[in-house]
Amino acid sequence: MPTMVTALLRARSSAAREGSSSARPHLRAALETFERLGARPWAERARTELRAAGDTSAPAAPDTALAALSPQELQIVRLAAKGLTNREIGAQLFLSPKTVSYHLYRAFPKLNVASRAQLAGLDLS
Repeated sequence: MPTMVTALLRARSSAAREGSSSARPHLRAALETFERLGARPWAERARTELRAAGDTSAPAAPDTALAALSPQELQIVRLAAKGLTNREIGAQLFLSPKTVSYHLYRAFPKLNVASRAQLAGLDLS
């Protein structure tokens, strides 16, 4: 794992010196390794660096993205994808609308979405 962290930092440095396209292969390799090891925070960091480097490849596979969600986040995301409001989700799960909002705020980056409309297009089963 320390080797992959070093690779991530090296890719970052390479991007600063030579341009973002030279860093992409290193970042992709680091991302794949972090995901394989289950190092979610590092995988997310590599994914963020890839996006910053202009990578346009597909986001993480849904299975990987769903695995990154907590059980509560997954339950809330599924209800939001069905079109329920935060208040309706909160009433079903005995949570405040603010708590529902917080869980969605945490889940969106993990799923690589920016809105509820994008949730509807995901396979959340």
